[in-house]
Amino acid sequence: MSELVREIVEVNAGVEGDEDSPVLIVEVEGLAPTGGWANVRLEPHTYIDAPDDGFQDFDLVGDRPSEAGTHALAPVEAGYEGPLEDWCIGVRIHAVDNMIEEEVFGPWDEDDDADEDSEDDIAADEAA
Repeated sequence: MSELVREIVEVNAGVEGDEDSPVLIVEVEGLAPTGGWANVRLEPHTYIDAPDDGFQDFDLVGDRPSEAGTHALAPVEAGYEGPLEDWCIGVRIHAVDNMIEEEVFGPWDEDDDADEDSEDDIAADEAA
């Protein structure tokens, strides 16, 4: 039976692909309460309507070992790759002890910002 891991340590989220078919990429590092956890993964929440805040929620879950493992926190990793919904501006990863949010941007977002900055610089130069 799957359970939430103990803690989220680090989240990296981004967008690959192009504007016509963007792909959400999420990588998470966490801590399980004991060693020996298997099948650690990110499980996305399913929505009927898009969430108001634009964040896709995920649970970092795994299968607890059937036999007693080490009693120290053990590092775990998981990843997710799937289509980016048009409403999604970030991800929220849940564990037992904490939750971390990370905004996501597509590679074309940086180009758009650079183009806007360049246009602002040109307008400022022409005004001077």
